[in-house]
Amino acid sequence: MKPRIQTQLLDINRRFYDQFAASFSVTRDRVQPGVCSLLPRLEEAGRILDLGCGNGTLSRALVRAGFAGDYLGTDMSAGLLSEARLLLGDVNQGHFTFQQSDLTTSGWEHTLPGSPFDWLVCFAVLHHLPGDELRLNILRAMTRLITPESRIAVSVWQWQNSPRLHQHVVSWSEVDLTDADVDEGDVLLDWRAADQIGLRYVHTYSEASLTTLAESAGFKVLESYHSDGKPGNLALYQIWQHIEF
Repeated sequence: MKPRIQTQLLDINRRFYDQFAASFSVTRDRVQPGVCSLLPRLEEAGRILDLGCGNGTLSRALVRAGFAGDYLGTDMSAGLLSEARLLLGDVNQGHFTFQQSDLTTSGWEHTLPGSPFDWLVCFAVLHHLPGDELRLNILRAMTRLITPESRIAVSVWQWQNSPRLHQHVVSWSEVDLTDADVDEGDVLLDWRAADQIGLRYVHTYSEASLTTLAESAGFKVLESYHSDGKPGNLALYQIWQHIEF
């Protein structure tokens, strides 16, 4: 993917989350079933890094579960981080902090305190990252924040399993691009809030393509499962272990 196109796609998502942070946050207060199934393991961790934490849904679930370790949530959106801090409020157990961080910038991993982490979670983030090289670089950066005993939990949107979401696909011409400019599996989806319409870039993953990405960065896929949404298949989750140190 050409750098110019990659930058344009990243800017589309930045504008979306800057513009719709508050209204988007309202729709993201519920802990997804796929995440709920991981909570018993996460609550036993000493240190958790939540990359792309959004409005802090996971942090509040951990508080309710009695998590007493250290949690660091990061996101590129200052608006969503403000929501996360507000919604979490004052907690008496554990150590919860939030920090603005952009995974697409070189060296982001060196700005985060508290490593190594027992669990690194990255829910609903990878599908917003354009280009194989960028995704691989981010995964390799993650390895600098963990140990061989650490676990990585990721999820990617399976929008393609929803007939309703197919109706939200818009032409690349809306942003002055063509199909030839983007990679196979890249789509542009609209999102509606009241009388406003936003656009988001999304890369479509299969279980095989997500596994290939993980293995390319030296991870072993320990678990893989679908969850979320009424049909139970609107997200793909995987648990990884890094095996190349």
